[in-house]
Amino acid sequence: MKSITFNRTELYKELWGKPMTQIAKDYKINVYQLTKVCDELEIPRPESGYWSKLRNGYKVKQKPLTEFEKEEYKLALNDDPEIDLKDQLPKTFKTIKFKKNLTGLHLLVDRTYRYLKDRDYRDNYGRLKPFGKDYLGILVSESLLERAILFYDGLIRELERQGFQITGGGTDKTVYTSVKIGDDKVYIRLEEAGSFNRTKVESSWKEYDYDYYTTGKLRLQISQHASSYRSKTISDAYDRKLEYQTEKILKTILRTAKEAKEWRINWEEKEKIEEQRQKIRQRQRRAEELEQKKRADLEQASASFTKSQYIYQYIQEVEIQIKQQELNQEQLARFIKWKNWATKHADRLNPVKQKIDAILNPVKKEESKLQFKIYDTVEINV
Repeated sequence: MKSITFNRTELYKELWGKPMTQIAKDYKINVYQLTKVCDELEIPRPESGYWSKLRNGYKVKQKPLTEFEKEEYKLALNDDPEIDLKDQLPKTFKTIKFKKNLTGLHLLVDRTYRYLKDRDYRDNYGRLKPFGKDYLGILVSESLLERAILFYDGLIRELERQGFQITGGGTDKTVYTSVKIGDDKVYIRLEEAGSFNRTKVESSWKEYDYDYYTTGKLRLQISQHASSYRSKTISDAYDRKLEYQTEKILKTILRTAKEAKEWRINWEEKEKIEEQRQKIRQRQRRAEELEQKKRADLEQASASFTKSQYIYQYIQEVEIQIKQQELNQEQLARFIKWKNWATKHADRLNPVKQKIDAILNPVKKEESKLQFKIYDTVEINV
């Protein structure tokens, strides 16, 4: 997606040097996009009739550029195909008729409004803000609260009429309104733009004093993420308030939902690939562990075999020496008993002997297992 980066100071000079229509044409954008940039950077613009008065020799006053937190703004140029609301919305889109008073509000809207009226928490700009997951994403001054509530009421009713699920959510730091479209969510937040003036002071612990204030302009942030990261913003323009931009708002919500779906599908594909890689790594680890065990068993068998051979040699040497002796029947019986015991122990250590016995006598091995099972069963029954 292409974008244009605007510098606040430079754009301010351009705005007071020639009409907005000409500036928009120079940047190959429309006036509404240029207005959005001005709103985002809090740049004062000439009022209606300014250029006419200037041409006719009247004295006109240029509004000063105040301090602001952002010096640059990147305007994303949407190169996606235009969304047709007739094709994308389940029901025919109708121009939203906003209420004129606060009676009969949507349940979620009414709950948020009562919360803000009962609790007077404000941020540095003096904007009211709810806490918790059961309220709308909203951040406005008291003077703009009624308008913001009525706007939310109309927008949410239309979204629900289209079959989309609306819920409040967030944390104490970030509150948002989620719009569920199919399997994906779009997150919106309605807020009043804020700005500040900075004054240099003589102090040992700070360099500037800041005077925060609100601008009286509403803007709707729309994002595929719960935070405001990479959000699309639709703001009050000098000639068009949010209430008259509902078609654009719905298109932006649908486009964001499409992006969220593409992101989710891409993420799921990556998870599948990673899951397959994990399975391959697990199989490789199991194969390596099995190989290590086989080697360890082989080394253990080799050690046992060596030990058994030493015992066989030892038995043989004892037998050679004993035959050189004159033994009575009792002594011979003791030797034979010891020889049988030692040979059995050597046989137990000898892996070759064990392997041959397993091959030649598999029935005996199975019978031995069966005897253990029968024994265990008897024990349990008892």
